[in-house]
Amino acid sequence: MQSISALLNQANPYEKFVQQLVQLESQKKFKLQVEKSDISDQKSALGQVSSVVSSFTNKIEELDSKTENHFSPLQSSVTDESVIRVDSISGLTQENDYDITVNQKAKKDIMLSNVMDGAGTTLVGDGDGSVDITIGDKTETISVSVTNDDGTDKTDKEILESFSTEINNLLGEESDSDVFQVDSNGNVQLSIKSAETGYDERVQFANATGALSTVTTNMTHNTTPTNLDAEFTIDGINFTRGHNKIDDAISGMTFTILDEPGTKEQISITKDLDSAKDNIESFITKFNEMNSKIRNKTFINGETGNKGPLQSMRSIRNLSINLRQLALGDMGSAAAGEHDNLADIGIGFGKDGTMKIEDSSMLEDALNNRADEVKNLFTADDSPVQQMYNRADTYTQTGGIISSLEGGLDQKIDFLENRIESEEKYLKKYEERQRQEFAELQQMQMEGQRQLSQVMNQQSSLGLTASL
Repeated sequence: MQSISALLNQANPYEKFVQQLVQLESQKKFKLQVEKSDISDQKSALGQVSSVVSSFTNKIEELDSKTENHFSPLQSSVTDESVIRVDSISGLTQENDYDITVNQKAKKDIMLSNVMDGAGTTLVGDGDGSVDITIGDKTETISVSVTNDDGTDKTDKEILESFSTEINNLLGEESDSDVFQVDSNGNVQLSIKSAETGYDERVQFANATGALSTVTTNMTHNTTPTNLDAEFTIDGINFTRGHNKIDDAISGMTFTILDEPGTKEQISITKDLDSAKDNIESFITKFNEMNSKIRNKTFINGETGNKGPLQSMRSIRNLSINLRQLALGDMGSAAAGEHDNLADIGIGFGKDGTMKIEDSSMLEDALNNRADEVKNLFTADDSPVQQMYNRADTYTQTGGIISSLEGGLDQKIDFLENRIESEEKYLKKYEERQRQEFAELQQMQMEGQRQLSQVMNQQSSLGLTASL
């Protein structure tokens, strides 16, 4: 045990006692902090539940889409995918086969000039020139000088390049023009290509003068203009189009012509049973994700006492139960003999509340032969699924159940934060008071030690001895 003198020699012999007292006095603050942490965990858990409930309702909204057929979707196939690519069949509602023969693809018009000596000056003798060029529905007048700014003559290559540059500047969206060097001898050739396919997009010249008259008069089409349109037959009917992406030949279908073999191909539209099952399975998955999250956040272990952060919230705890009860109900609007509940199409629940397909053959038969009845089970106003949606939506909508619960938790957090702040102010004053009291005690001990030293000195001066 330290002596009094050793204790007094320490810089602050009572500091550890002050800290211990403050620690003991801080228990109330610590309890408030733990309570705040628990409520924050509840709010976080509510956010997670809200997310999975929203994901579930979003899936139901997706299945209820008026523009997509999720319960009897169609799929397309082509006998030769190198000839035709089906881009969309979203507007089709029935199975069908279409015989199609592509005799000619739509092509871009390409015009080529005569091959000329790039270094030559043949065109200079024709003088400055201009020409009206039309591509599609746009016409521009192109003018070219045969001399440079310094008065020197341009070469034939430079004149062609000037012409090409002006075309690109004025008709850049409608055309693409280049001057190519065709061999190692410096010979060049002008190319003008329409940006779009078809006869109506062909390149046309008018009112040509000077050097541009010589250039354009001798230009030739790479493809005869009358052969620029696509030509094909569907079920014996002849079609002509200026483009290869066709969206107005078969109502509800868009396809693209890729090749022109002239042989009969077939586009087949059939039911896509796998996609229909996938749509229902994704609904089941979303429900099970929601069910699992709610169970995880509201569980209680009777043996250990462990429980989820939302165990005390009955409205959250009962959501999955309420939704299962709605799912098992009958649809009153179903006609006699029609499927009127999810069990009729093979969907049920396990003991843990998990939704599952209990009979795949029942579901496949319903999708194959009674798809409209399956759709009604998911989309009719009084259908089991729509009733599940209406119930779940009350939780996530603005001002809904979860929003209200979160608001209540926010108020508790604010209240606790204020109490914690008050406790911290109290503890600060408490610590200052304890430090002051111990400082006074230390002062008293030092005064006592001083008086004791005086007594001992007096005794020593009188030749007396004392032992302490």
